[in-house]
Amino acid sequence: MLAAAGVLSAAGAVGIGVRVGSWWDQDPGAEWQALSPREAELFDALADAMFPPGGTPALSGSESGVTRWFDAVLATQPDPTGDLIRLLLHALDDWTRVSTGKSLTGLSVTERGDKLRGWLSAENHLVRGAVSSIALFVSMGYAGHPDVREACGWIWPCGYER
Repeated sequence: MLAAAGVLSAAGAVGIGVRVGSWWDQDPGAEWQALSPREAELFDALADAMFPPGGTPALSGSESGVTRWFDAVLATQPDPTGDLIRLLLHALDDWTRVSTGKSLTGLSVTERGDKLRGWLSAENHLVRGAVSSIALFVSMGYAGHPDVREACGWIWPCGYER
């Protein structure tokens, strides 16, 4: 029984290691500086969970181009910071698969929002901190969009003007 438990534990560890290894340092897509197409899709899904379509201003997270902004920020990060942040996107996607049977992008915007709120209020401070860091990137990029700045009455440029 102990031998079987040991083999099962070792197999699980190897499986997790292989999965995490497949996420690490993926090549960026043709239109991206740092993000793979899947990572861009995951970031857009999180952006829409935080800023869903139909809000005020009428600009969803993905429509704001926040993923393009995030990609530019990641391109400036020293190794391994950018890879670790991108790894977190994949981890959230797989964590969603384990708990719901669907990928993050396979959930409705409402379900993604519920999942995000759950992570941000998790008892585990490591989960809260990791998800808060991604939420901070989404919020910073979204708040810098000219339409959002105008709706809020902000006058300072935030990087979209290039």
